[in-house]
Amino acid sequence: MTFLSPGIPVELFRLLTQQLARALGVQVELEVESRISGPMNGECDPLADGRADLGFVCSPSFLYLRNLARLSIELLPAAFVFNDGRANGEPVYFSDVVVRADQAARDFSHLAGAVWGYNDECSLSGHFATLQKLAELGCSGRYFARRVRTGSHDASVAGILEGSLDGAAIDSTVLARMRRERPELREELRVIDSWGPFPVQPIIVRRGLGSGWAKRIALELLKLHRLADVGPALHELGLARLVPIDESMYAAERRALCALGQLSSVTSDLPS
Repeated sequence: MTFLSPGIPVELFRLLTQQLARALGVQVELEVESRISGPMNGECDPLADGRADLGFVCSPSFLYLRNLARLSIELLPAAFVFNDGRANGEPVYFSDVVVRADQAARDFSHLAGAVWGYNDECSLSGHFATLQKLAELGCSGRYFARRVRTGSHDASVAGILEGSLDGAAIDSTVLARMRRERPELREELRVIDSWGPFPVQPIIVRRGLGSGWAKRIALELLKLHRLADVGPALHELGLARLVPIDESMYAAERRALCALGQLSSVTSDLPS
């Protein structure tokens, strides 16, 4: 199940699942959940109830699920490296603060009192990155005139272009995909700030699946970019490769969410 589409193209997850099915000799079905970036705050966990064995989620969801007393998931030890020169080949991404090209704002401070869009409450790039920035600024009161939940990064960009929103923080991978599909956006939008790098969206596995399966899946994903019939397709979808990772990669973000009160207690063995 992917919670990251349509922001990250669903075609990417179809390609990954098709290759896993072929390499592992199993049937793989893909389900898309587009309403939120992952289970969080007591919402239904499809890996706990057996509806999904593998999940593509935003990191706050992974950290929330790994902080529960009864764990349903583990981190798959493989992560995306997207085609972004700023990432320097690392499994990271950014939160780009975007305004319309004719907007007077030159940096985030100029958006105080503005109408701000965000995709959903589980998103790191669209929601929590903003909260972390406001905490850095020591802003404990109201900063924006209004905040609007748009439901997706694409909808946030649409709101900026039509003038109903003044700005939003957009996943850099999503923004790159939108620019590939609509080159005119390079002239219609401006990036006035960029936050990060943040650890890339993790892949999680159902804990009951067993470590053997998790390792087999990771090994297959790690070599996809070297396959002549797959690597170029991945590149066209914005993905350079997958690389090995472990849970320590998310330790700083875990501390940040704890500071924001999103993780009230630590019950997992995730490194701190």
